Amino acid sequence: MSERLPCQTPGCTGSILPATAQRTGGICMPCQQRKLAEQRQAYIEQNRKEINRYAGVEDRVEILTIMHSPQKPDPLIREVPYPQTEQELYHELTVEERERMESYAVQLLEEEEVDQAETILLSLVCYTDTRLGPGLESFLRTGNYYPAILYKDADAVIRDRLIAQVETDPGNRNHLLLALAWIGDEEVVRLFAQWRQSPPAWASALYIAPEMYAREAGWELDAGGGKRLLIHPECYPFKVYKEEIAEAPRTPAAVTALQTGAASCPWCGGGLTVLFDYDLQHPLLQFMKLPGKRLRIAACMHCNCYGTVFMNVDLEGGYAWSDYNVVPEYLPDNNGGPASPAWHVMQLSEQPVGTYESAHWTLEALASQIGGHPAWIQDADYPACPCCSQTMTFTAQMDMEQAEDSEGIYYAFLCSDCLITAVNYQQT
Repeated sequence: MSERLPCQTPGCTGSILPATAQRTGGICMPCQQRKLAEQRQAYIEQNRKEINRYAGVEDRVEILTIMHSPQKPDPLIREVPYPQTEQELYHELTVEERERMESYAVQLLEEEEVDQAETILLSLVCYTDTRLGPGLESFLRTGNYYPAILYKDADAVIRDRLIAQVETDPGNRNHLLLALAWIGDEEVVRLFAQWRQSPPAWASALYIAPEMYAREAGWELDAGGGKRLLIHPECYPFKVYKEEIAEAPRTPAAVTALQTGAASCPWCGGGLTVLFDYDLQHPLLQFMKLPGKRLRIAACMHCNCYGTVFMNVDLEGGYAWSDYNVVPEYLPDNNGGPASPAWHVMQLSEQPVGTYESAHWTLEALASQIGGHPAWIQDADYPACPCCSQTMTFTAQMDMEQAEDSEGIYYAFLCSDCLITAVNYQQT
């Protein structure tokens, strides 16, 4: 065996075969690879070009078309971002511009660019509350039923087609029921009530009862077979101040987020966090129709990742660990998190946004908000009140990407009759 030679890179303790040294100039392969990578990066830095695809483009539809067009990554090109987000541009679209965007989505569906078309249709529904017409007809014609939110408020023709198909298409039945739930008109409510009273033969093959699919669209049947909303249509987002804390507004907010609680979690011993502190006398919160002065919704940021946590509350700001809590089957030790998390400064906006602004979590909209529709990452998970068994109403959610550049969403609920709150958590 040939004697190994020391690598010639200063500070490297590696050794190489003479044949390798002859090929690399006396350095080991890790050093050689690092050298090549540095040379490649230097070449990129020297030759990278800046390209502005939006230069001279003023039409909002054309700008959004460019934004939605997939680009192959090229290290030699630095894309100049548009100064507004997709979400902001969709907010500004006129009715005519929305129709043009929907027509473009139809074109993409005809070209079998389903993912791109789906994103455009989702943006129209969530950001502008558009009731889709030709775009939905084309989406359905190509055999697509998901995301079901695209069927929100669809007309009777599409509704009746889905109702007929749900009886004969077991392969797509889950998605068809979700689509019907998002249509949610009087006929769908009547049909769901009928199925609750007399389950169809195919219901036994489902994981949940047919009428339970309504929860994905933010409603359920009440005891009399009517429609009961599980959400507040009013929605207000939180704005994050990461850099310039001094610029954060100092005026009292209707809801304050992420405060250190005064109590500890009985399960893990960590401090509780007041996720949301509501000033119930603030004019912005009158839609909640709650008497009293203050509602604090607390959580254990550790244990809530593994199960729902309930609190008894009053409407004067008090909260206490509920006796209804049950320790999750799996609950690891809380030894990895900071004692005092470095939350970003967050302020509730007093400008409302659409109910469904962040309803589909794959869009770019960050989801910290009060009211509105939840951004379910997994299936809809509305807790039942442990006292009265009624499904609890969604009140707010905290997006951890906003709160601390982390992941997952904490969802907060309230039973206003029993004065019990619940918090649960989902992540990808």
